[in-house]
Amino acid sequence: MLNKLQIIAIFLMILGLSGCTTTNTKTIDSEWTELGRVGALSCSAWPVKESEIDIAKVTGTSAGNGGFVATMRLRNGSQLPVYADSKDNFNSEKLKSFPVGRDAHVVALSEWNKEPVAFVIQNKNDRAWLEIRGVRDNRMVSRMATPLQEEVNSGSLVAASRGWWLQLHHSETDSSFVFVSPEKGPNWNFTLSSYQAHTRFATVVSNDSGQNAYVVEQGKPVDENNSQFSVVQIDSAGKFSEQGKFTLATKSGLESWSASALGTRIVLAVVRGDSMIGQASLIVAAVSVSNRSATLAWKKDIPFPDVHLGEPVWLSNGNKAFLGLIKWIDAEGSLSRVKVDASGAEVLSDVGVFPKGTVLAAGYLTDREKGIGAFRFRDNELWKYKLCKLSL
Repeated sequence: MLNKLQIIAIFLMILGLSGCTTTNTKTIDSEWTELGRVGALSCSAWPVKESEIDIAKVTGTSAGNGGFVATMRLRNGSQLPVYADSKDNFNSEKLKSFPVGRDAHVVALSEWNKEPVAFVIQNKNDRAWLEIRGVRDNRMVSRMATPLQEEVNSGSLVAASRGWWLQLHHSETDSSFVFVSPEKGPNWNFTLSSYQAHTRFATVVSNDSGQNAYVVEQGKPVDENNSQFSVVQIDSAGKFSEQGKFTLATKSGLESWSASALGTRIVLAVVRGDSMIGQASLIVAAVSVSNRSATLAWKKDIPFPDVHLGEPVWLSNGNKAFLGLIKWIDAEGSLSRVKVDASGAEVLSDVGVFPKGTVLAAGYLTDREKGIGAFRFRDNELWKYKLCKLSL
């Protein structure tokens, strides 16, 4: 007769192998008493075919259509983007591959005229060309006429009024910003901003009121107890203007942070302290920008004692946001969730049981406050992903 801990261990092993759990209405008993009971997630593993080794990365859509592109590493040494649509329930038989070239890779995914489009970078001779391709037919929709002067290794995208802002990473510290405005024909408008970021931590967030966007950068620490951030506005004409700086009390240091747009404000999630020794907390704050000044509208401190923390990830539908971060003890983790709106932040119950090192890599949140998260984890020497249903 198996005891309770043995039954739970077998269940967790099956969970890790299948990538699936039960429905959201049930809870899971964690093997570690510190994690307690967590809500179950409905998940499915991204299928890997015999011709594929593993998944290099997964890129999520900026719109609420639930699409994801996985960059598959093939056994012949090349890479192949593969698209999955939530409307197909991520059916493996309906995955759509679209070759983009040996030196190319997908940096972002969105939707145009109700069809998924991929933002593709072609690197060649130390330069980079930006393309927009239709995912379903691999058709060239438009292409930036002039190349970027440096190769691009990754990127991210936020939607703005009548277009998108792309943040393109050239290295761990250098980023450039491109505004893309779609047109009816193939001659879309691409505007390279004169502003460039030169710090490891910088992120672009959209401005809800128009085509402009804000770049939030972490500056030099004010002192050992306080960290400073700067806000720069970039506009669709390529110009920029400094909007001000603000300070957060990050006693014991700043471990990681992320930012997003929520209505007309910027929201930040900051992990401070040292979570690797179980001494960290999360700050969630909202920042208002006006008249070239950035001021804190509100902030909330959320303690996380005796656990390790991953980086905070924002999934937003514009009016409400889902903040997720993995916390773990030894070899087991769960997803902590924070619901954020204009008035403040509310801590929700944890969900899911994940192996150590799991990362919430991408995701989206619909207007109905439901969405999908792509979770990356290590299985021996290979990277694997599973897609899990999330909700506020």
